[in-house]
Amino acid sequence: MRPDPHRLPRLVLFVFIGAQAMGIGVIISLLAEIQDRFGFPTWSLGLIAGTSFASTLVAHLWLASFADRGWERRMITVGGVLAALALLWMVVASALWHWVAARALLGFAEGVCVVAGRRVMLSWDPDRQGKALASLTMTLTIGFLLGPPVAGFLHELHRGLPFLLPASVEVLMLPLLVTIRPGEYGRSSVRLKRRRLAMIPGLAPGLFLAASPWLMIGMLDALWARYMTDLGAGPVVIGIGFLALALPSVFVTPVSGRLADRMNPIRLALIGAAVELPLVAAFGFVTGIPTLLLVGSLHSSSWPFVTPPGQAAVAKVAPRGQAAEAQGLIESCGLVLASVGALVGPPIYSAAGPTVLFCGAAAVLAITPLAVLAKQGSWRNVF
Repeated sequence: MRPDPHRLPRLVLFVFIGAQAMGIGVIISLLAEIQDRFGFPTWSLGLIAGTSFASTLVAHLWLASFADRGWERRMITVGGVLAALALLWMVVASALWHWVAARALLGFAEGVCVVAGRRVMLSWDPDRQGKALASLTMTLTIGFLLGPPVAGFLHELHRGLPFLLPASVEVLMLPLLVTIRPGEYGRSSVRLKRRRLAMIPGLAPGLFLAASPWLMIGMLDALWARYMTDLGAGPVVIGIGFLALALPSVFVTPVSGRLADRMNPIRLALIGAAVELPLVAAFGFVTGIPTLLLVGSLHSSSWPFVTPPGQAAVAKVAPRGQAAEAQGLIESCGLVLASVGALVGPPIYSAAGPTVLFCGAAAVLAITPLAVLAKQGSWRNVF
């Protein structure tokens, strides 16, 4: 076997984007502590989380096309600088608008880097889109997973340390970004408008299936720390809880990426959705922290069979010259759902409780696979 010429730049990219995901994990795990420390109302949790999703959406809609035009490395660099500034701002933030603005800036930075990073990964492995996209998803998950336990430990030493660590990694990795040299991956001067891009046959099912789990991601982003705190958990236990919540997806995501390259990715995503839906509803019936962690780990094992296969399905039919823009459409739809979940979840949780919230979420999420099956005409056309 020939040595991989992209081994070092791939490692640099993974560490750089993973540090941003760690920063997101840090802030999510400390939301309840921040709320209690500054006396913010419960609805503010949704505002802090929701504005981040909205700013990431802006990054995908506004900048995705630039990643297809050769701006990948510049976008990743700018995103890293903005992420470091956002995390440093959180060290001194006190007012609600400080946290909202800093979280929005971090979300924008993450959006800029990820949309360019996906384009880079596809250019390095153009014949295995599922594997390439799944590896970046796994990086984001690992970084996110590291955030809560790091936050739980460092917060005990000093309140600012959980934000300083990922910011320092971003700054230290900036000089190494010169090693990232994207491949061509079908660059083209002819571009479809987003509406025509979304209407390419076979693209819509993958697009909506890949985006659908983001509704639950938005809810958990805003409510996980609050939910665990209400069940009696402290910052350290919340950090460990995040590990149990998402760690299984680290091992499952590479498997789903390889399967998406070997079989019909739409079929795989529909199977994953069928498994995921009852687990979403189960979040509303937990009675203690152990049960919550069990349901969370099972859910973490199911959603990688929905989003990465959906991304692979889009990559297979989208023009290579607009690969980043096509993946940006997925992120855009997903971020809209995540914003809705983050903004609507806390008020419903506070007013009606977790059972109503998560059973309602499962009912809403069921619409997408049912619509895909209806469009295919029958189960036989998919399976």
